[in-house]
Amino acid sequence: MSTFNDINREYHMDLKLAEAYVPMQMYGEIFDLRTALCYGTLFPELYRPYPRRTSS
Repeated sequence: MSTFNDINREYHMDLKLAEAYVPMQMYGEIFDLRTALCYGTLFPELYRPYPRRTSS
């Protein structure tokens, strides 16, 4: 007897899970290592700081 999981698995066998598109990147300016560790990225283009909250 087939279970729901068996039927579901057979139904989705020919489907792709995902396809990624990653555009070619041009490397430019980079942070020095200390700054990169503080900001969490080596590349200035990727650094997006959160706005500071003001305490009420």
